[in-house]
Amino acid sequence: MKSYDAIFIHPPKNTLVPKSMNSHFARGTYIFVPMGTFAIADLLEKEGFSVKIINYPLEKILNPHWDLQKHLKEFEFELCGIDLHWLHNSYGAIEVAKSVKHVNPNAKVLFGGFSASYYHDEILNHFKVVDGIVRGEGEIPFLQYLREYKKGSDLSNVSNLTYRNTCGSIKVNPLSYCAKTLENLNFTNLSLMDHAKEYIESCKKIMGIPFNLSIGRGCPFNCPFCSGGQQSQQKLTGRIKVLLRDPKKILDDISTLYDDYKIESVFFGHGTYPATFKYWKELFGLIRNEKFDIGGDIEIWRLPFPKDMWKLYYKTFTQQNTSISISPRTLSQKVQNMIAKICDPTFKFPENQIESLIKNANLYGLTLRIWLTIGYPFQTLKDIIKDFYFTYKCFWKYGLSKSNSITFMNEPYYIFPSSPVHEQPEKFGLKLKYKSFLEVMNAFKRSKISFFYNIINYDKKHMSGVSIQNLNKLLLVSSIPMFLTASKKKKDKKKLKTNPPEL
Repeated sequence: MKSYDAIFIHPPKNTLVPKSMNSHFARGTYIFVPMGTFAIADLLEKEGFSVKIINYPLEKILNPHWDLQKHLKEFEFELCGIDLHWLHNSYGAIEVAKSVKHVNPNAKVLFGGFSASYYHDEILNHFKVVDGIVRGEGEIPFLQYLREYKKGSDLSNVSNLTYRNTCGSIKVNPLSYCAKTLENLNFTNLSLMDHAKEYIESCKKIMGIPFNLSIGRGCPFNCPFCSGGQQSQQKLTGRIKVLLRDPKKILDDISTLYDDYKIESVFFGHGTYPATFKYWKELFGLIRNEKFDIGGDIEIWRLPFPKDMWKLYYKTFTQQNTSISISPRTLSQKVQNMIAKICDPTFKFPENQIESLIKNANLYGLTLRIWLTIGYPFQTLKDIIKDFYFTYKCFWKYGLSKSNSITFMNEPYYIFPSSPVHEQPEKFGLKLKYKSFLEVMNAFKRSKISFFYNIINYDKKHMSGVSIQNLNKLLLVSSIPMFLTASKKKKDKKKLKTNPPEL
């Protein structure tokens, strides 16, 4: 029987996984494996340990008869890491932990990820099937834990670890590890995961986003609902500054994906903003020199995104499978100004600059996705109507043309733990529905598998969570014609590497 020192399992949102990746509800399973999981697994293998990664929702979609417990009986293992980065997977993560302990009671079960880090003490207090939680950045702590466990040593020196000792008491080790360099980590060793090729294909087909390529860690901003902002990361991981990987390492990753898996596009896991333009220009230049025939998917985190960046993006990537996204969430200047005053002075997305993005997207024939959300802090009915009007105006102006690819995207937004709004909801005029981990887990347990993987965990003064959910559905439906025409245009476009047009 095959034996592993450590296995890693990516849990589902819900154990009721759709039976086909062609299902419209498959997106709700959230098949993305956190980028750090690949780095942790690869590091353990480099240090001489045998490792395996299991993607539960992917396995279930590929084979509806696949059963986790039966699969776990096919090999032996000592340690099981379960990612709980995204809170959507809270119920699924606990259910996976129960299955692991049922099959192998002696195996140690560790959780990791932002959400696990936030609720670390609650999870250990309520669930005996979880032996420990690695908080913050986890590659070195996981390695330390495995070494100490195999030696039978005390775990008090394992960085970032919260654990239950032999007496049953919960111990919290210092948050002493935060990576100073990422150059020794490999984020693309997909050989450790079963069905890697199918995973890459399903990322795009099911989730609408290609393989997530790790660019760096950290964020200089504090968006209201996001748990990955600067303040949140400082609390959860101890990270204060942004750390970007060497562009040559990114190029190596792309080469691996391109040569081994024939990847058609990549999603860059760090957004663009003025302070990073020099970095992106260097990376784009390296990619062009290699003449990769791939698309790119990137986010604009803060404006401006000038014309010369559009030009470089056009020259670097194929028009097919390429897009640029921005998430103002609302075009209301009033709402943006109030958020800027409370948590992030850079949170400004002027309508004239959004229109400039649309103009350049049309000029270069690249898809621009604009993400809006109904139910944002301080958003009134008047603001919502204005956002609806803007989408309709863009549809009639651009949506029917064969040469334009502007799409509006939206979904209900969950207020994630450690985000500015989650920590001080009253400042933003919102009321949280769920605060404890048990409340959160049970809410996701009750949620149905749907196209939306988020639930609404808050009410506004004049708008309930149900109303927020329904209005977001209405906005999504109203944007479908533009989304469909953009999808058709992308299929019709040829892969061009010509010199970009000029205004």
